[in-house]
This record gives sequence, C-alpha cells and structure tokens, in this order.
Amino acid sequence: MGNGSSKQKHSKEHKESKSHKHQKYSPRPSPRHSPANKRKSSHDETKLGGRSSGQLTPSSRPSTPTKLVVAPSNPAVERTHGLVLTDTNRTNSMEPKDVMISYSHQDKEMMRKIKTSLEDAGVSVWVDESELSAGAEFLSKIGQAIIDAKIFLTVMSPTSIESRYCKDELALAYVSSKPIFPCALIPFDDLSSSMDFGMRLQLAPLQWIMFTNDRSFQEAFSELISSLLHKLKQIKEPTDNKELTRQAMSRTRINAHHRQASVVEEEEKDYWEENFGDRTEVPWNEFRATFQSYVQTEFKDLNLPQEWLLSILAQEVDEDGDQVVDRKTFLEFVTIDGEQVDFKDRVQEQALETYTMHKVFNMESTVRLDAIENLSKFKSPSVIEALLDLCVDPDANVRAVAAITLARAVDDNANKRVVRVLIHLLKDRDRLVRQSGCLALGHIKANEAVDKLVNIWRNDFISTVREAAEIALKNIGGEEAKKAVHITNVLAEEIKALGAGN
Repeated sequence: MGNGSSKQKHSKEHKESKSHKHQKYSPRPSPRHSPANKRKSSHDETKLGGRSSGQLTPSSRPSTPTKLVVAPSNPAVERTHGLVLTDTNRTNSMEPKDVMISYSHQDKEMMRKIKTSLEDAGVSVWVDESELSAGAEFLSKIGQAIIDAKIFLTVMSPTSIESRYCKDELALAYVSSKPIFPCALIPFDDLSSSMDFGMRLQLAPLQWIMFTNDRSFQEAFSELISSLLHKLKQIKEPTDNKELTRQAMSRTRINAHHRQASVVEEEEKDYWEENFGDRTEVPWNEFRATFQSYVQTEFKDLNLPQEWLLSILAQEVDEDGDQVVDRKTFLEFVTIDGEQVDFKDRVQEQALETYTMHKVFNMESTVRLDAIENLSKFKSPSVIEALLDLCVDPDANVRAVAAITLARAVDDNANKRVVRVLIHLLKDRDRLVRQSGCLALGHIKANEAVDKLVNIWRNDFISTVREAAEIALKNIGGEEAKKAVHITNVLAEEIKALGAGN
C-alpha cells in the first residue's frame, strides 16, 4: 500500500557519515498522501552504483529500528541502527495469497472494486486497509505479503507513483521475482512523464491494464483476469520454460518473470563487434567514451543518469579496476540464462537490478526488514551477486545493510567469495560497516576471519566494533578462535596486573 500512516516512525534519526561528495540526480519527491502526515527529512540522498557519482534521491528516514541477535543460540543482543540478523519480534504467520495489491489510499475505491472482482473470480487477495481498520500487527506484514504472494498488482495513479512506499513495494516485488501487473487509472503517457527513471525501467516493458475513463471497468477487468489467471496457471504447473525457472547458470535474472531482453541472432553483429571489431581487449576510457555516445542515442527516452549507468557497467566489465575491458568479460556480461542477449537490453536489466536492490536494501527502505527476514524465500545466486555489488556502494549505510543481508543469504561459510568480501569490509572507514562485517562473519562462522577479527577486537578504536568482533569470535567458536580469545584475555590480565603493581 502507499499510505505513510501505516508506517511506524523511527524513534531516532540515524545520521550517516559521508566520506565522498557525489553528483546528484533527483527524481520527483515522494510525499505522504495525507497532508497532515507529511514529514521532512534532514537526509534525503541515497547513492547507487559501486564506482562513480551517480545518485538517486528517494525520500528518506529509516524504517522502525530493530535489535540484532548475532546467532539464534546466542542471547547477546546488539543495537545496529536497524540492521537485523534475527528479529525475535517478527512472525511469519500470514497465509500466502494469489495476489498482493499495492496502492495509494487515495485510490482505495478503485482498489476495493478490483479486489472484490478478483475474489468473486476465485482469486485470493492480500491488501492493506490498515488506515481504515487494522492494528499495528497487521501493518508490519506488507513486505512479507509481497514475498509470499504469487502475483504483485500495483494500482498506478499520480499519487501512487510519488509514494516512497509504493516504490519500495514495487522494488521488493521485482527482487523477490514476482510477476508484476500494473493497473493504470489514467493514460500511460500521463503517468510515465511523472515517473522517476527507476520506475520507468521497471514498468515500461510490462503489459499495462488500463482502468481509464475511455473504457468500462468490466472491459478492463476482463483483460486483467484473463492475463492473471493464465499467469497463475503457469506458476502452479511445473514447466521447463526459462522464463519461469532458474537455471544453474553463471548469471541469471533476479526476476524470472521480467524478461525484456532480446536474444542476439548468430548472424547479427553484437555491440563489441560493431565498435571494437576483432580486438580481444580495449582500454576502459575507450569503452567508456563509446558507451557515452551510445547512451545519448539509445537511452534518451528513459532519461537514465549517464554516470550512474557507467558506474554499474564498470563493476560488471572492469570488476578488477585495471582499466581494461576484455571481450571474454563482455560476453559473460551479455550472456544471461545461457543466452547472449542484446547489449542495450542487458544494460537496462542490470540497471534495473541495481536500482531495485538499492530500493529494497538501503537503510531508508520501508520494506527492508521484511525483505531480510524473509530472504530465504527468494534468495538466489543472482540476489547474492547483487548483494555483493552493494558491498562496494558509495553509501556506507548500504554497505552495512548488504553485509548483514549477505549473512542471511548464505547458509554457511562455504561461499568463499562472500567470506572474502565480508573480511574486506573489516577495513572499511565507516565503523557501522566494520561492525556489520564482524557480526556477519560471526553469523556464518567464518574460521578464515579469526585472525582479522582478533585484530579488530584488540585494536579498533570504536568500542561497539570491538564488541562486535568479540561476539563474532564467540559465535565462530572452535579451537583457533578459543585460543585467540584466551591469549588476548591472558595478556590483558597481565597488563592490568603490571599496571596495578606500579
């Protein structure tokens, strides 16, 4: 739903420290729908991308803080500015529905009409009407309802496209691989012109159902129910269709239902051949210049921030930062679900993945806690890969959230790349990122991190980071960790005794 009155207020505003200044890209603001409930934020900037200065500015303030339990068996509870590994106050008792409806409460009349018609057709529906009847327990279930539902339906109006809550809910639906059905109350062009580029990326390729004044409700609903029942049938029946199943490929789509990329035919020249011929590698600056010209012609309708796109592309094709792009890495990038796809479509998909992951998992997301708590229901190699990308985001808060979320996304320390990335975060300049890295490593019991955690425990100048390292060492356990803790404690006692003797 899109009404801010169903969201709890954060008791303390978290103030992040920034080490870099970035160029700003500002989509429209996202006011609450009830004027009496509008609030201003002192911090309304969120950065995207791992290398550059591209930046979005959704409306801000973090969602309700929670307490972080490092391991289910460990009674220690630490406050970490809303980051969670285990939230003992949240439950998962809702019954999943066929459809979850996201809407602005100003559009509740049309929402109720669609809801009633769906239920009359035998489709179960979850919708939040908390502003009208439900209590606080009901309000906390929106994210879980999105993740558990088979289909996500969003009622699109001038009010809903401005809502930070509707945007966050739409992003979570994408990240959790839901089929998305946009139902527009006014013509598409009128809505599209007011959308930020992230929402356009998400919704432009989809089939829109137009509940507009130029057609009857029954005509529009007939189109909706036909498509929706067909999709429900696809979901319920086993299928080998790549659109509906995840393949064990090196790169897959986060949303298996949001397939917009076109396959490159064998006789077609791909982007590399057209621009670089048979060369096996090109300098990053040359690749960048070529891509900048390409963006100006191919992406002008979407109005995508060029530097933001470049930062995303750099992470994918020049991951090592050696300022060279080789053809092999390029081909890996444009190959998804085992097929080489058109470069433009692939860039759009990667941009959409980055945008939606950032919307869901940034510190100010209204669905972040539910997403983390229910991560096991939609985690996949592509989600883990996207979380790894967020670990190098310019925003320290995003890096911290990514570390905690990664700990929930992997079952143990078998994923060595995740362990390496988390260990690298122990050297981060931001203390919350170091703290999150410690707790995440402890949660997955990463033995490889013991020496680094001992060093943090003994030497970090922030007490909460030292405490997090100590908790992590206790969670990891084993002889190596116990020995390191014992030696440090003995030395500390001896130093204390020497000091007392003087």
